[in-house]
Amino acid sequence: MNFYVANSKFLQQNFEIQSIRISYKNKIEDTRIFSLKKLGVIITTSIKLLIKLFTFRPKFVYFQISPIGIAFYRDCVFVFLLKVFKKHIVFHLHGKGISTYISNSKLKKLIYQWAFRNNSVICLSKSLIYDIKFIYPFNPYIVNNAIDKVDCNFRKFQNNEKIQILFLSNLIVSKGVFVFLDALKHLNALYSSLSYTAYIVGKEAEINKVQILEEIQNRNLNNNVLYVGPKYNIEKYQMISSMDILIYPTLNDVWGLVILEAMQAGLPVIASREGAIPEIVDDGITGFLVDKNNHEQIVDKLMFLIKNPDIRIKMGFAGQAKFKEKYELKTFELNMQNVFNDVINKN
Repeated sequence: MNFYVANSKFLQQNFEIQSIRISYKNKIEDTRIFSLKKLGVIITTSIKLLIKLFTFRPKFVYFQISPIGIAFYRDCVFVFLLKVFKKHIVFHLHGKGISTYISNSKLKKLIYQWAFRNNSVICLSKSLIYDIKFIYPFNPYIVNNAIDKVDCNFRKFQNNEKIQILFLSNLIVSKGVFVFLDALKHLNALYSSLSYTAYIVGKEAEINKVQILEEIQNRNLNNNVLYVGPKYNIEKYQMISSMDILIYPTLNDVWGLVILEAMQAGLPVIASREGAIPEIVDDGITGFLVDKNNHEQIVDKLMFLIKNPDIRIKMGFAGQAKFKEKYELKTFELNMQNVFNDVINKN
């Protein structure tokens, strides 16, 4: 989403934008690891920021701040510099957990209040406002995430002879890949004669290929589940468009861009009630919502979709229509333009 904002031709036509790229990790699993390299990135980025503040002199600074943990305090280095220069900050929150993180510490609450004071906040959904109510007493802007429209020959809502089920995410435990496998194990126990193929698509991260294959084998799912590794760009969308159902049983999420990718391709979605997902997936219309870590509910909804192909296709149409209405990149860019203009007018 940062890339979309920084490189949007639409926004560049209306605003003069300069960006500073910040990257602390080479691999997903580097996220929680401290290193001297990361310290060097903080110092180098601070110098770049100071140069921009002296030469570019922006009207405001757009910043996707890390919401919790050490990463938040790291980002406060940049917040401090911006406050010294009296620059208004537009924080775009792509995570959650602040309310829980500060609940047992007055000091943490004071630090957050200091960081957010006299600045603006963008939340991804109204359902996430609760997370900042103790540190930000004003109404934040609401801007839904979006994805670019893909020129792909999407499926024509035809049923596959054998049902095709998709899990698409980097191999991270919190994304629910083990819940997905547990659901399929339960599915096989209840419907042993059911013919289906399930695909796990994603990059090795917390879980590697050997481990995921062991988890598949331990649940006796070798005949039903394939791990195909990561897919990118058009190859990923072609993979999505060949599926019948997306299952996204995430345990910790704020949005889930993969759901938008599935909706664009016309797939019904079974996803957890987590973060803003209940706003994206209209329960019973574009798919189904299930409780977190509940593989029984997943199986129940999955079998309903398998037994009712007409409803499955209808849900796919409804999801595709909602995607076009709310989640195309052009809508995101227009919403961001409105936020930026409002921030400039107020400050």
